[in-house]
Amino acid sequence: MLQPATARGASADFDKFRLRHFAEQLIAIGEAEVHAAPIAMADLAATIAETPKAVVFRNAGPEQFELVAAAGGSRRRLAAALGVNERDAGKEYLNRLGKPQPVIEVRSDSAPVHQIVRKGDDVDLTRLPFHLQHELDGGVYISASIDYAVDPANGKRNVGCRRLMLRNRSTMRANLTDASDLKLMYLACLKRGERLPVSYVIGAHPLDYLAATQKQPVDEFALVGTVRGEPVPMVRGVTNGIYVPADAEAVIEGYFDELGYREMEGPYGEFYGYYGAMHIDPVFHATAITLRRDAMFQTVLHAGRLIGRMDSANLASLNAEVNAWRALRVAKLEPVAINFVLASNGRQHCRISLKRGAPEQARLAIAALFALPNVKHVFVVDEDVDVFSDQEVEWAMATRFSAARDIVVATGMRGFYADPMADQDGLVAKAGFDCTAPHGQSDALEHRRALAPKPSQGVLRNQSVAEALQTRSMHFGELAAALGSADGREIALALDGLREQDQITRLANGEWALKDQK
Repeated sequence: MLQPATARGASADFDKFRLRHFAEQLIAIGEAEVHAAPIAMADLAATIAETPKAVVFRNAGPEQFELVAAAGGSRRRLAAALGVNERDAGKEYLNRLGKPQPVIEVRSDSAPVHQIVRKGDDVDLTRLPFHLQHELDGGVYISASIDYAVDPANGKRNVGCRRLMLRNRSTMRANLTDASDLKLMYLACLKRGERLPVSYVIGAHPLDYLAATQKQPVDEFALVGTVRGEPVPMVRGVTNGIYVPADAEAVIEGYFDELGYREMEGPYGEFYGYYGAMHIDPVFHATAITLRRDAMFQTVLHAGRLIGRMDSANLASLNAEVNAWRALRVAKLEPVAINFVLASNGRQHCRISLKRGAPEQARLAIAALFALPNVKHVFVVDEDVDVFSDQEVEWAMATRFSAARDIVVATGMRGFYADPMADQDGLVAKAGFDCTAPHGQSDALEHRRALAPKPSQGVLRNQSVAEALQTRSMHFGELAAALGSADGREIALALDGLREQDQITRLANGEWALKDQK
């Protein structure tokens, strides 16, 4: 049951989570470039693939569409959507998931997405920005769509992501082959000889995509608001009765017919970077198109050479990070940081850093993460290694990992769907890499990381080198800090004076010490 907006004593803010508003935010922070010149629909994909930034097209196709591409194609963009810095994005997302929000209903006459309504003979899908996205795709697609549906049997509300392949002016094909709640709903409808009403949102805030790709045993309409951090305003569909966010840019309403799986959909460039093969899918019939007067449409980067730029990889990375935090906490481990590597489509390569603890904790973390179907390779490092830095993780792999001792291999594990390396039963081998410093290793200088000294504070704590060394032995940098030195050369001269007086010596790790204090 949806709450009416008036019950909350205030009208909804229809711009705060609007896609157009977010696109302008990306331009302001330097995460999007503007393509103002006219561009053919067939040239969109190549232009999107050329840049690491999002692209705002002001004049696409003969209809002069305004369209944003790859709005969720970087961690910085998703962090901006959450209102935090990049390092805190996962924790903020996890925090929001723990604070459920309600859904509120707004009237059609106040919903921006119902400013323009096309029904009946006015429905024309070719007036929407379908375009070719990969060389060998089976047709033109809208790749950025979120589906909203309600199970006719039990009222369960479901949100997901689906690509849409243009069939003709009033029908589309959509991927209902892979396992999903929507597929289960449709199969049950077929048994009853029923149609399944569905609405597709075209143009949504990145947080709505996070919600649509997060699997939670909750009301998924409300989950959209939970990820946003406040109630989501929704409006009833004009022809199929399905609720959608009232602040969306555009919506295609309709139904999957009762004739079942009968037409080939695809091929299509998939998130592994390979093509997904053709498969048989049902036909979707559009009964209405609703949109804002100044709708900004949306497309995503899907597949290509640089997988880490894909919207799906970045969305998947944050969702996988949240699931990994939960799995590790069940194992009584609290990681310092987690990063699912974007180049592995944001799902399969997990890096975690742990505070120094018991010798077996790295293997315990690896075992806990192997239980997640999407995780294929795990890299565990100490807290002094930044899991978001390729260079630091490679350094840990090169200097702290021994293949004879630190690798964990598990075979016959359930893999993530469509993994090109899975066997005929869908099983894969998984590997864990313990890249933490060996336990029992001495504290010798040779085992310590060589890092730049901390900036000089200029705070005088001792009057002379000898006075400072009377408190304890010190490395040179510690001496400079103790004397408030912003230079260091005068410290070297003072040490040499003490050496000439035979008052100082050197310890095993390079510390300077008074002879009578060592």
